[in-house]
Amino acid sequence: MMKNLCIDFDGVLNTYTGWQGNDELYSLKDGAKEFLQELAMSYRIYIFSTRNPFHIEKWLEKYDLKKYVFKITDKKEPAYAYIDDRGIKFEGDYLKTIDELNSFKTYWEK
Repeated sequence: MMKNLCIDFDGVLNTYTGWQGNDELYSLKDGAKEFLQELAMSYRIYIFSTRNPFHIEKWLEKYDLKKYVFKITDKKEPAYAYIDDRGIKFEGDYLKTIDELNSFKTYWEK
């Protein structure tokens, strides 16, 4: 049985550099298609975003990626792992987590 894997849309699959409105979904990030293709062999892929799922579905179709995606959601689906450009991994140390949060920048902000 395949495990669920949640992948954030903005900043992971596209070339997101900051919010530009609902209609700006940016272009496909280099390597994203191969990334999804590889993961889809072992995982059921959920794309999560606060964006309109219909717009994301059309974007996936444009780049021939829909076949790798099980579902688009704005819910935190139960999953084996979450891949997100804004994630901070909690490792049991609250002070370390606060320090990481206070100095946090996404890869595209650095």
